[in-house]
Parts: sequence; structure tokens; C-alpha cells
Amino acid sequence: MFYSFSLSFSLNFSGNSIFHVAIISTLLLSMLSCTGAEKDESCPGSSAWKSAKCKMIVRFQQPCTVVQSEINLRITSPAWIDPHNAGTYKQITSQSGDVHGSRTTASGKYTDLFNFSLIDIEGKGCQLTACSESQVFSIFDYSTNYCNLRNLYCNSEDDCVPVQYNLDYSEEYTLCSQNQKQNCVAHVNSS
Repeated sequence: MFYSFSLSFSLNFSGNSIFHVAIISTLLLSMLSCTGAEKDESCPGSSAWKSAKCKMIVRFQQPCTVVQSEINLRITSPAWIDPHNAGTYKQITSQSGDVHGSRTTASGKYTDLFNFSLIDIEGKGCQLTACSESQVFSIFDYSTNYCNLRNLYCNSEDDCVPVQYNLDYSEEYTLCSQNQKQNCVAHVNSS
């Protein structure tokens, strides 16, 4: 992906032109490091120049067929309600070992994309690599991308409602600094 931008400013320093070049170079490098130009293939990507995301590894005691079945059921079941303010999930693709989808906020204002990649670990259950990414400019998401993922596999001990399987899991955050579990179960007040 190629990023272009225009930078226009005026510096009025007296003295050494090497100093000017150093300042401008530092500014440009800082801006480029914030573009998200590096593409992570496990994440869905975003057209926003900076977007919040959550990437993690989740290990389950159950086999991947069971884990993927529960994830697919939560995405597609009209009876299952997203515990994070009743957002709407949509399945984009689901093949053996891979699930791609989206979650739209209850207001319909924001849509995030997510990917799951599942691998059976012989004798140890299933390992899932997951990533959710905002599709608009964002830095802080108050754990929304984390909840987008977690709510598709969380269990009854987490105050989640499984569709068919109550999954046992542990999480390892690889790029997910905003991961507050308490933010994931916040039902909309119907009164």
C-alpha cells in the first residue's frame, strides 16, 4: 500500500542548513512511522492512516472444529446478542481454519473488521490467532477491538452466553494494549 501526503510549513532559523535538514528529516520519519504503512497479514487492514487494533493469540482446550463452530454460530445466529452494546456481526468468509468478518456498532456508525486463523495443536487443543482493526482514524478504542474478538469465544464464567460450546481458553496479547474485559459485557439498557 502506498501512502502519500503533503507537508507544508515554514521554518525561520538562522544558522546551519544541516540543522534544518535534520529537523525536517526527523519530522518526516515521525509522520511515516505513524502511517501504519507496515502491513500485518494476520490483520484485516484499514484505509485509515492510523487505526486502533487488537492482535492476540488465544489457546483453547477444545479442538479447532469446536472453537470455529462456536464462533460461526455467534456470528450467524439471530438469537445470540453481542454483549458489548448489542453490535451486529457479519460473516464475510468462513473456511476450515479461517474466519473473516465485521462488527458494526449498534448505532451503525462504526464498522470494524476481524480475522481468525485456527490451528490444531496435537494433544493441546486449538491455537487461534485473532486480529480486529478499526476502519476509521483511531488511536484509542477503549477495548472495542479486543471485545470484537473476545465476545465470539468468551464463556459463561465471563458473563457471556455461549450458543453451543462453553470454551476454555487463555489469551496472550501480541498487539492489544487496550484489553479491559469489563468493557466487553455492557448490555444496552432497554428502559
